[in-house]
Amino acid sequence: MGRWWFGDGAGDRRIDLSMHFFDTNIGFSRMKRFFASMLGIAFLSLLASCGERTVTATIKGFNHTKDRYIHVFFVNGAMGPNVEPEGGGGKRTCCVLLPAQWRPGMRARISWEYGLEAGEKPLPEQSVEVEIPRYGNPVGDFHVHFYNDHKVKVVVSSCSPEHPLYPMDDLSRLPWKADSTMDEYLKWESQTGERHEC
Repeated sequence: MGRWWFGDGAGDRRIDLSMHFFDTNIGFSRMKRFFASMLGIAFLSLLASCGERTVTATIKGFNHTKDRYIHVFFVNGAMGPNVEPEGGGGKRTCCVLLPAQWRPGMRARISWEYGLEAGEKPLPEQSVEVEIPRYGNPVGDFHVHFYNDHKVKVVVSSCSPEHPLYPMDDLSRLPWKADSTMDEYLKWESQTGERHEC
C-alpha cells in the first residue's frame, strides 16, 4: 500500500499518514471521523482566512480513573492519544483549531472509546459536549480530563496539572498535585522576575 507523509517543518521528523486509515480493522466510524476532522480543519482554515484569527492547539489526554483505559478519543473529530488509567500528559497529537481570542459560550464535542479487559463486554462509545473555559495567550495545549462515570472536563493551557497556576481545583487534578503552593510560586516569581501564564 502507498504511504503519505506529512512533514512538521523540522526537517528530521515526519508523521506517517499511511493507508492504515483505510484498514477495515479500525472500523468505518473511525474513517468517517478522520475524514470529518480533515474537512473540519480545512473549513476552519477557510473561515480563518475570512476573518477570525485561529490558532492550532495540540491535544493531550489525562485519565483520572483507576481502571479504565482510554483506547481512543476525539476533540471535534480530531484524534487524541490513548491514555492509561491514572496517566496522561506525555503523548500529544495534532491538532484542534481554536479562536486566538477566547469568548463565552465556546463548546467542544469530546467522544471516546474505553479499552477492554479480556472477556469484558464492550462499552458503547461515549460522547459529550463541554464548555471550553477561558484561556489566554499563548493559547497552549487542549487538555481533556477523563473521570469516573463518563465525566469529562477540558482545559486549554500551556502548563501541566502539576503547575500551581493550572486552572483546575486540587480535587479535580487528582492524582496529579501542584508541585508547590500558589504562595511559594508567586514568591519565586517575584524573586526571579520570571512569569508564566497558564
